[in-house]
Amino acid sequence: MESFFQQGKNKQLVVAFHGTGGNEYQLLTTLATLYPEASVLTYLGTVGVGSERRFFAPLRNGQLKRADFEAQVTAFLMETWPAVAHEEYQEIILIGYSNGANFALGLLEKNPKLATTAILLHPSNLDYHFAGKSETKVILTTGAQDSQSLPGDIVQLKNQLSGHFTDVYLVIADGGHQLTEQELTEIQELI
Repeated sequence: MESFFQQGKNKQLVVAFHGTGGNEYQLLTTLATLYPEASVLTYLGTVGVGSERRFFAPLRNGQLKRADFEAQVTAFLMETWPAVAHEEYQEIILIGYSNGANFALGLLEKNPKLATTAILLHPSNLDYHFAGKSETKVILTTGAQDSQSLPGDIVQLKNQLSGHFTDVYLVIADGGHQLTEQELTEIQELI
């Protein structure tokens, strides 16, 4: 999996996953705002190309293709994650936008202790299956007018995650399926 790495000045590592049609550089400005001193590792989705690039197969009739999703998540955890020098860091932060947030949720399904913090920007509630408890802090965001990350669905996802993660927060910003200054400001207050 192609990636971009930038060494930081502290012991934080931010691992980022772009949204559909994005690339490994899509979230760099957001990461610089939220974690200006951290090392940054971003990945390029391997499914589709150009405006269809993503981390797992597109939904069919709003439903997750579970076999593909699990295969992509497992491949990342087995083949890509072991190469990351994560033991060098005191804090690991996962951040994903839209498709990348859903992929990060898949990683947390398989390994709920993978990160110290997970920031899930405009995810979808795709019938995830979590087990056990984790102290990972989870921050979910959506827009009040978001037609892809429906606020009601994300409230349900927050409630599900609260049964498995110690600290779960939800930010509902004005706007639709895009990052806003309000959203970033509220996230900064939570991290």
